[in-house]
Amino acid sequence: MASTKVKIPTIDFCNLELKPNTPQWESTKVQVFEALKEFGCFEAIYDKVPNEIREGMFDNLKEVFDFPLSKLIEYREKPFHIYDGKIPSIPLYGSVSSADLVLPNSVETFANTFWSDGNPNFRNVAKSYFKQLMELNEMVTKMVLESLGLKNYIDEILSSNFFVSRFTNYKVIKGEGENKSKLPPHTDSGYLTIIKQNQNGLQVLYKNGEWIELNNTSPNSYIVLSADDFMVSYYLFLSTEVKNTPKLFVYVYF
Repeated sequence: MASTKVKIPTIDFCNLELKPNTPQWESTKVQVFEALKEFGCFEAIYDKVPNEIREGMFDNLKEVFDFPLSKLIEYREKPFHIYDGKIPSIPLYGSVSSADLVLPNSVETFANTFWSDGNPNFRNVAKSYFKQLMELNEMVTKMVLESLGLKNYIDEILSSNFFVSRFTNYKVIKGEGENKSKLPPHTDSGYLTIIKQNQNGLQVLYKNGEWIELNNTSPNSYIVLSADDFMVSYYLFLSTEVKNTPKLFVYVYF
């Protein structure tokens, strides 16, 4: 009999009745807790991000990675802004990070660095996009903390969250080996990471040593990963080890 490939759980967050103290909330909470214990991650089906917002994010981010290196270095010189690229071991990899894009004026600072007109379209798209992902993060965090018996600390932990966004591009040149774009396997800092990829390429390591390819490019699909702080603080969850092949990703860290 052929072996069956391991798949991470898929959890639906689209139900309008998914609110604390409802049967739907309690049922989903159990699924989230078990998924993070067993896999350290799950696929969230979440329909609150409109198609035009999601597509607008990726369209604008493609422009960012087409800017000359001098523009990316200029971005890196601003406080709490990071550009990683031109790394000898992975020369086709590029990453732009920003702390707290959800804060007032932060999106404007980002946009004004790259576009002379401040790109009003990107500003509007980014604000809407991250607002919805913050709501998904809040739901998942609340469910995890309730499952751990830490309901009284939810507000404190949520208010102390430090939000970081990272936009990552893995380019491919025809005839070149994909290893020139791959990041080495790694875990993420923080409590949770939410990832949206525009093409399949993300893989996570299961506890049996098998790498699971995450095919989550459908419009309402997001990958939620348990990161280092949940593992260190509570010991119940796997801190998911991931690796990437050439694609464009949006990462959000909490």
